[in-house]
Amino acid sequence: MFKPYAILCGAVSDALDALPAIPENIRARWLLEHALHQAEENEPFAPAKDLLSLLTKNEQIARTTRMPICQDTGMAVVFADVGQDVHIAGDFAEAVNEGVRRGYVEGLLRKSVVGDPLRRVNTGDNTPAVLHTRLVPGDTLTLTVAPKGFGSENMSQLRMLTPASGIDGVKRFVLDTVRAAGANPCPPMVLGIGIGGDFEQVAENAKRALMLPLGTPNPDPFYAQLEAELLEAINQTGIGVQDVPGAAHYRRADAHRGSARRRQRQLPRHAPRDGGAVRGGTHMRKLTTPLTEDDVKSLHAGEHVLLSGVVYTARDAAHLRMMDLIRAGKPLPVDLAGQVIYYAGPTPTPPGRPVGSIGPTTSTRMDSSTPTLLQHGLRGMIGKGSRSPAVMAAMQEYPAVYFAAVGGAAALMAECVTSLEVICWDDLGPESVKRLTLEDLPLVVAADCYGQDAFTLGQKAYLEGQNEA
Repeated sequence: MFKPYAILCGAVSDALDALPAIPENIRARWLLEHALHQAEENEPFAPAKDLLSLLTKNEQIARTTRMPICQDTGMAVVFADVGQDVHIAGDFAEAVNEGVRRGYVEGLLRKSVVGDPLRRVNTGDNTPAVLHTRLVPGDTLTLTVAPKGFGSENMSQLRMLTPASGIDGVKRFVLDTVRAAGANPCPPMVLGIGIGGDFEQVAENAKRALMLPLGTPNPDPFYAQLEAELLEAINQTGIGVQDVPGAAHYRRADAHRGSARRRQRQLPRHAPRDGGAVRGGTHMRKLTTPLTEDDVKSLHAGEHVLLSGVVYTARDAAHLRMMDLIRAGKPLPVDLAGQVIYYAGPTPTPPGRPVGSIGPTTSTRMDSSTPTLLQHGLRGMIGKGSRSPAVMAAMQEYPAVYFAAVGGAAALMAECVTSLEVICWDDLGPESVKRLTLEDLPLVVAADCYGQDAFTLGQKAYLEGQNEA
């Protein structure tokens, strides 16, 4: 093999395998940690402050255990700035793919890439990578590896605006995109916005914008002002707080004396009932699977719970197979009566641990199958983001509950798993059906069997607090 090929392979695989050690990533990690701490300190909305504290804890766990902060380790997007005086011997693209292959396999990162978008056969090594090559002056080659998560990628949008759309058209499109995404992307949400160019260039510009250091304004004052205006407008939507309790659970707190901060809206400090706990003033009810109908009927949107017992993981591919079995009149691999499905696909299990990072995926991906599974006895679901009207109606007809796990806190979630066993469909890799044993997994009742959802109620409570401020 050509020496330059070997060097390139090593560069990419090292970047993936040793992410915490490279200087650029150390700084990125520091910026993320600093931003989370700052946001938590300045946040007046108690549920949001609670969520930010969990994200901060997740970052600390991931750093000490060397586990990914999110189970979605994404598709490797590689940006190559090639100096004009650099000569590359060998197949450059294949060298990059070999480096990605080594990095994902040896680095215990989740392999989510399929060889064909419709046949859906996992390549097993997360290749092929997406490669962007740019010719630049000089005699050096710089590789930037960005593992782009699919959950946020699914929320991306592109629109060709006419010149007459102007600044207002750009603002409307950005806000429409954020509203459509809602609570589906994992927090903290970072927006990359590209303006100008053609269909393909504007998308690449948006992706490159994501790699800028957090808090870095555009060097052009005109666009820096536009960024500030967009950020203010986005925050005014009330979107961004994932595990939001309902408005009925809030009371008004006194304003901080000697501070210009807004008045907090926070949970009442109830004493814990039997089988309950209190976290940061938030009552956490303890539940154990399997769930009974009475369990489900006692839960209300916005409640915080700690879930223990056995749950099963199943994502898109597993749901499709279950639907095929139901249509064929064949038994399911798991009796769903009273059971809970966790929409999760963990990263590979590190030595000495029961599971890798294991956070929720976007629940709407399972919406088409969910009413049928509820009819077959499914009592609970764990995921992130809102559910369709059809699922909400089915949850009322066949009493069931939908829990929201903290998106972007997969390392923290892994701390609550005591055992993992693959039940069936091992060929699906991370999408195989697994039996998990949980101990006090922190969740929020995102939707109850009475048609209420915490996202709507929480946004309402937040906006009411903004108006009162």
